[in-house]
Amino acid sequence: MNTQLTELWNATNKRVLFMLVLLVFILVVFNILSGGFIFHAENIANLFRQVTVVAILSVGMTFIIVAGHIDLSVGAALGMFGAVTAMLITQMQMDPILAVSLILIAGFLVGCIHGALVHYLNIPAFVVTLGGLIAYRGVTQYVARQSIPVRTPWIKAIAQAYTPDYLSYILLAIIILSVIAVTIINRNRLAKANLPMHTPGWIDILKIVIISLISLTIVMTLVSGDGIPIQAIVLLIAAVIFSFIAGKTPFGHYVYAIGGNKQAAQYSGISIAKNTILVFGLMTMLAAICGIITISELSAAAPDIGDLKELEAIAACVIGGASLMGGSGVIGMSVLGALIMASIKNGMSMIGIVAQTQKIILGSVLVLAVALDQWSRKGKNS
Repeated sequence: MNTQLTELWNATNKRVLFMLVLLVFILVVFNILSGGFIFHAENIANLFRQVTVVAILSVGMTFIIVAGHIDLSVGAALGMFGAVTAMLITQMQMDPILAVSLILIAGFLVGCIHGALVHYLNIPAFVVTLGGLIAYRGVTQYVARQSIPVRTPWIKAIAQAYTPDYLSYILLAIIILSVIAVTIINRNRLAKANLPMHTPGWIDILKIVIISLISLTIVMTLVSGDGIPIQAIVLLIAAVIFSFIAGKTPFGHYVYAIGGNKQAAQYSGISIAKNTILVFGLMTMLAAICGIITISELSAAAPDIGDLKELEAIAACVIGGASLMGGSGVIGMSVLGALIMASIKNGMSMIGIVAQTQKIILGSVLVLAVALDQWSRKGKNS
């Protein structure tokens, strides 16, 4: 028995465990303080809706931070692309599908310009994106100086609609089967390469059971209400795609190599220019997606949309363990960091804490998270 417990402890990612325990603790405490409202289906759905934009931004920001850069423009870019989308559809009568497609392409190209300025002109990303923040905020305030309504049904559905029950159950089945398939594939690859298994089979089975139970609990809770918010599925798709890119593609490996040691990566034949430009392009494209989600949620574009979202995204990455020095960071952990922040904000709102106090608490949590992260890294290095 002791041997199995030791194997389980050694196979457990301590940071993931700590983050999950912290999330559960936050939810339980606020559930008690709010009189049991936190775990209601309506509030859980609302929590997922609140976290979506920051979590999607944190997905792209993880790549930026891992590459050794920072992007301060994403909140303003979110607002600009959201406002321009609303203007194209409402005021210029452009086909919504065409408008959204053009905005996504424009988002990618604008990000590529950021990357080109950073690499070819050797301007710090902080300066390039700070300039972008100021300029894009000005564009947003000019375009949406008066609120622009959004009435396209399918765009409004992105942030306001929910999945029917049968789709929720299909999604649950896909998640569980995907976890099983990935586990089997990974073990088969190690077996074919005659490499030792990272963990015993029973631990992998236990992980599958735990993930399945968590997924089942969340889905069943949401189904008991209105269902799974559509924008939560958008977040899930973005997180899965970018996690695959980070862990399973040459581009993802190159980004980590560049952030870890740029000079060594260059000597290894990695194109610093191409990968830097692509990282910023993908980040701003995700900001454009978040802009569309935001105007969908508000049913309008306003001059202040996206305000300070870039700082929340950076905070989510830091809480999730991404190093601002570059070279390390995990997309799933950044999303979990965003969920922890959203849970704290949601809980404080439920018990009536005013917005000013919420900001003080969230700022303190961020500093504490960085302090704990630095302490844990120092302990490992000593």
